[in-house]
Amino acid sequence: MRIDWIVVPLAFVCVGCVPVEPVAVSPSIQQPITALPETEPSPVTARLIGSTVAEVDSAATGMWLAMDGIDRAVPGWITDQETGVSAQVDLRPLQGDGIDQISFDALSGLGIREARLVIVDVYYDVSALRVGSD
Repeated sequence: MRIDWIVVPLAFVCVGCVPVEPVAVSPSIQQPITALPETEPSPVTARLIGSTVAEVDSAATGMWLAMDGIDRAVPGWITDQETGVSAQVDLRPLQGDGIDQISFDALSGLGIREARLVIVDVYYDVSALRVGSD
């Protein structure tokens, strides 16, 4: 059995190996990194309500989404399905029948400047839903 077909390539690999001395890191680089403040509910306290098609309502200001199935205002956030951009919003009950409504400010928070309809994933913060708060 010939093993020279293994020895020759292995010799080429080992020839290029040179020991490297460790480099000292400056103390200024070793400073701890402070965490950024959290801007949306953590995944631990967040729950997906679902996806919805919402129509822009420019009549009322603020960052909100009004949708069917919400019985009282709760904090949450939305994610644009097309771009993946998220924004914090107040989730409100939908007044009357019809398509879900999104504020122009919330739409701008998603980075969308012009649209009539938008498809978003809707999340709510379960930490805001405390037992006995109704």
